[in-house]
Amino acid sequence: MGVKVKESLQVSPYLLWFLVHGSQTGVGMLSFQRKVAGGAGQDAWVSLLLVGLLFHLLLWMMFKLLSYSEGGDILSLHREYFGKWAAVMIAGWFYVYGLLVVAVQIKSYGEIIQVWIFPDQPLWVITALILLVCAYIVSGGFRTVTGISFFGVIIPSFLVLSLYFPLKYAHWNNFLPMLNHDTGDYLLSARHTLYIYLGAEFILLYLPFIKNPKQAQKWAHLGIAHTTFIYLIVLVVTFAYFNLQLLQHTVWPTLILSKIIRLFFLYRFDYVYVFTWFIVIVPTCCIILWSIVHAMKQISGRPARLWLWISVLIVGVIVQLERSPVSLQKLEAVTAAAGSLFILCYLPLLFVWISIIRAYKRRLTK
Repeated sequence: MGVKVKESLQVSPYLLWFLVHGSQTGVGMLSFQRKVAGGAGQDAWVSLLLVGLLFHLLLWMMFKLLSYSEGGDILSLHREYFGKWAAVMIAGWFYVYGLLVVAVQIKSYGEIIQVWIFPDQPLWVITALILLVCAYIVSGGFRTVTGISFFGVIIPSFLVLSLYFPLKYAHWNNFLPMLNHDTGDYLLSARHTLYIYLGAEFILLYLPFIKNPKQAQKWAHLGIAHTTFIYLIVLVVTFAYFNLQLLQHTVWPTLILSKIIRLFFLYRFDYVYVFTWFIVIVPTCCIILWSIVHAMKQISGRPARLWLWISVLIVGVIVQLERSPVSLQKLEAVTAAAGSLFILCYLPLLFVWISIIRAYKRRLTK
């Protein structure tokens, strides 16, 4: 830990935009609307914007914390301020958390494939295909992962244009009455919204592989803004098309929106949506897998390739064990709770504590 990364292994600062956005945009975009609307209803877009602003603050906090570390990542930060075992514990937490996030992404996408396109396709085949692709990409190194993230953001972004078609059937009175909910309702929607923003915290592990981290910070904020904009557009179109009663009984609203599109050369446009989303979840899984594998390599000294295949095997087992929709919901809830506690509780407390330590040391040196 604390070894400076060679410049040949680093990527340009502007690519942090695609890494941050790519780690936040997964299969959750196909189904987040129903959960987000559970609190503030048609006003849930307010909660989404507030959580987006909160993540800008949290992102600033992350960069500030990492600037205090010589190694430039959260493992080095813990080792320098709290000792070796603190670094081991935070690496272990990230490893388990990262495995759960990847498992949720793959299991959720596999469920969509089975329900929407190939009902007779075994889940293990879909899981193995995704994991083998991810393992191949991750084994190519961080620059390869970044390149996939770039295309994983650019290519699916064109699907936003398809939201024009549902707008033909929009009922804007679905947003009325506006801003008529209690604070508790907005907080409930914000709690569900928080889950779709998770993923940016892995920047705490891979930031040393970004050139000029101070210059890269603005690109990370642009990635958060990009995520907020995409989710906001999808949410507004969804509310304009569905009423709240119908939305509560719709599992994948984004896919339903794509199903109404009819082109003269393509009848089932929703198939395009489903298969294109493969390009969306692969970068998300690759960023997380690379981050946790790199963390375990730093802690243990074992080869990254060994940790990669161990991780792939564990994810495959988790996906196969969590077969039922109920077990998937429980896994999502555990993952969301772990990520939310880390980013809302541990990260601010760590920031305050280290700031106090640094202030105390400065006072002693005067």
